[in-house]
Amino acid sequence: MLPPKDESVELKPPIAIIGRPNVGKSTLFNRVTRTRSALVANISGLTRDPKVGIGKIGNAGYIVVDTGGIDSVDEDELSAAAASKALQVGKECAAIILVVDGRAGSNASDIMLADELRKFNIPVTVAVNKTEGLDFDLVLSEFSHLQIGPIIPISAAHGGGLISLIELATSQWETASYYETEADDLDRIRIAVLGRPNVGKSTLVNRILGDEKMITSDIPGTTRDSVEFDFTRDDQSYVVVDTAGVRRKGKTDGIAEKFSVMQTLQALDRANIALLVIDACEPITDQDLNLLGLAIDSGRSIVIAVNKWDNLSEEVRDDCRTALDRRLRFARYAEICFISALRGTGLKAMFDSINRAAAASIQKHKTNDLTKLLIKALDTHQPPMIRGRRIKLRFAHMGGSNPPKIIIHGNQGDKLPESYKKFLENFFRQELNLVGTPIKFFFLKGENPFSGRKNQLTKRQLVKKKRLMRFVKKR
Repeated sequence: MLPPKDESVELKPPIAIIGRPNVGKSTLFNRVTRTRSALVANISGLTRDPKVGIGKIGNAGYIVVDTGGIDSVDEDELSAAAASKALQVGKECAAIILVVDGRAGSNASDIMLADELRKFNIPVTVAVNKTEGLDFDLVLSEFSHLQIGPIIPISAAHGGGLISLIELATSQWETASYYETEADDLDRIRIAVLGRPNVGKSTLVNRILGDEKMITSDIPGTTRDSVEFDFTRDDQSYVVVDTAGVRRKGKTDGIAEKFSVMQTLQALDRANIALLVIDACEPITDQDLNLLGLAIDSGRSIVIAVNKWDNLSEEVRDDCRTALDRRLRFARYAEICFISALRGTGLKAMFDSINRAAAASIQKHKTNDLTKLLIKALDTHQPPMIRGRRIKLRFAHMGGSNPPKIIIHGNQGDKLPESYKKFLENFFRQELNLVGTPIKFFFLKGENPFSGRKNQLTKRQLVKKKRLMRFVKKR
């Protein structure tokens, strides 16, 4: 598999998944994002609040939003609120996927929903789900009367037709308004400041800029939108983006909070550096880890800033360092800085880490050098045996940067266990001195040059073959 194109400065537009309850919206969301974030069960109305994820199917960059089911007859207040929230989400997205049930057929709720979506003037693609074993022509004709957009049969449970669905959905929007880039973006380091509410993100931005640009308070959620500012420090140009604090799912009340999460994901996707701010006075929470996981999944370089470090006793600091080492071991390549946004201490070390991470993410290396490192890694630790055959890795070369992408050619490279891939990542990171940035490996297996070619025998070989066949038959 070849690495995707570099999309470090592209802003990903959102796609809303909308439909009746229990038609497979959450299953489709999990398939498209390649996660299990959304709960799936044969229970109508299981999803109530919108859920946001990064789409990982297809070539276009996009964000996926799973919404609650919309029915023509709402059973209770919660269902009505979920339906209203789903329509609000759809109105703000770049495209909509209307999911219908191919086995249940069309009903009044589908027609009502199509009429509502038609008012938005947003491209809509109809995904007919649960079409396994059904006649596609009959299924498509069942929903042709909706007349809202192209119709495509899919199977969210088995993954059938999803690539075609995403390509069809993303081909309908105007990409210009969503992929606006500036000419000098590549010359500036874009920093997305992430963190839970009230950890000091806006205070840190104000300290960096030397001005009270952002409103700060002790009230969580003071910042609701992503706001960016240009500045220069030590002859280096930066863009800092202060994002809204991402709360736990149970704490996100209202549609504004949901779009704050979406804007945070968009800011992260457009950044070069993800600066995760953690409160030193509080234990590391699962939400801190979730934000770190989002940064890792997006492929961005990471710097962790532990804020409110001043006035802590040495004993508390030791406990905090131990907790950081224990809970953040899956991202040990990210440098950790201890700062005080309020007093401005530790900022020089933080920017040194940001510059190192940014430089590491755009490093380029010659094929010869990478191949020598690969051979050195193989001498240190050989790949395992697969069905009695040794996996052979032959040479490596660069496939892109930001983050560094390394393509390795060989035999059975796609069968390498995750443990050995992790070994290669750590080995290359140490040898290339890559700090703060992830490394993506892609393994290509060599094709047999004689595959599909029939061996042409000479006359002498044909005579010998016939003689041997006669001998075998006599036996």
